[in-house]
Amino acid sequence: MNTMDATAPRPVFRRRLRYVDRSIQRWLLIAMVSLEVTLVAASIGFAYWRLIEMIDESMYRMNVVPVGPTMLIFAEEGFWALGLFTIVNVIALMIAAGIWSRHEKRVLQNFSHLIGKSLQLDFSADPDFSSQHEVLTLASAWRERERKRFVFLREQVVKLEAALSAGISSADLRQVLDSLNKLLSPTQPS
Repeated sequence: MNTMDATAPRPVFRRRLRYVDRSIQRWLLIAMVSLEVTLVAASIGFAYWRLIEMIDESMYRMNVVPVGPTMLIFAEEGFWALGLFTIVNVIALMIAAGIWSRHEKRVLQNFSHLIGKSLQLDFSADPDFSSQHEVLTLASAWRERERKRFVFLREQVVKLEAALSAGISSADLRQVLDSLNKLLSPTQPS
């Protein structure tokens, strides 16, 4: 029996998947919609032009030469327009996929750089990624919090070394060790 209420708010710490990257998808969407509108207008214009041409060809003839069923001719012209429409759309999708892939690689390369520095405990200054992507901004903010935590941790270790060399009381030593344990705790809230 599930005791969780379906209307209860989600916990703050729960991770949410985001599939929208507004920094690039907005422009790709605008470009694709503009392309589709242009293609539809061009297809309608082409079909209209061909229809008028076919009417003009058959209207002023004295002796009508049968060229086949009219619907078959219209279908043939429609398939030409549809084929061109499809080819242009496939090319546009390939270009959009290339732009998206390049954007994704740039973000992942910068993110991997930050994570690599973190793995080596190198919390030196980072380049400003705040304008590039939300993930990079969040990673930079996390690294800044960790940088401050490590500075404070370093200060506490120096105090501990000074306390050990000075021979302070066990109560004071316990206090310094407790503050170190809080800093080292993986569940410490940031």
